[in-house]
Amino acid sequence: MANFPLLRADAARPGTPDVPAPPSGADSPVAERILQAARQLIALKGPATTTVRDICDASSVNVAAVNYYFGSKDALVRAALMSILEPVNIERRRLLEDAKQRFRPNPVPIPVILDALFRPIVQSERAADGGRLFIRAENHLRAVPDSDYTLYIGRQLNDYAEIFIDAMADSLPQLTRAELIWRYEFARGAAMHLLSNCDPLSRKFQVLSGEGAMIDLDDDELVLRELVISTLLGLSAPAVWSDQDLRPGQGAPALRESAPAEPAR
Repeated sequence: MANFPLLRADAARPGTPDVPAPPSGADSPVAERILQAARQLIALKGPATTTVRDICDASSVNVAAVNYYFGSKDALVRAALMSILEPVNIERRRLLEDAKQRFRPNPVPIPVILDALFRPIVQSERAADGGRLFIRAENHLRAVPDSDYTLYIGRQLNDYAEIFIDAMADSLPQLTRAELIWRYEFARGAAMHLLSNCDPLSRKFQVLSGEGAMIDLDDDELVLRELVISTLLGLSAPAVWSDQDLRPGQGAPALRESAPAEPAR
């Protein structure tokens, strides 16, 4: 299993002034323990229903420690979400950039793009019970699309989607940008759904297969093979829209800013 580096609790990305930097000492063992407990709980329960008390109990600290190292529940949740989600996206970008170098001056083949998109998710960090933290956290965010946390993560990570759509555009010049966006989201959504069914808390595949045989759902290479081939044909299918089907002015309004951080509770 890949072991991507975690973001430190104070690792606010450039252009993210709404992430307050914790005080000096935020890389202490206590802060790391708080962050690790928050990551596990937020991925399992979701950011809204995870309380500071839950995190304190899991990390054996008091509320004052959370306030000292992170300032508020809001800042802690954001740090935890970014430490789960951004390393996967950084690895995706690295794999895609490596592929561009290998295949230059030709476009990157679609199966290679899909491998770069899916491999870091499949190999991402798992909870103690075997569930992927990335998949669990993403599912909670997608369930509440207008939450401040979902919008915040969108502002931070949407640029990663653009580089994959750009790579797909080079390899599939017959498709409009609008159709490429749909197909990128189809590929990503299909992978999220299938990997959610691999979660040991789901047991969906075991239920469907009954007494029949099933692959080892912890075999990353077998899972990747299925994800790539399942989405490849859909992504590469002939265009179904023409320029006449597109309407101008369909872009989304700017994402609203999150509410001010509240005191930890």
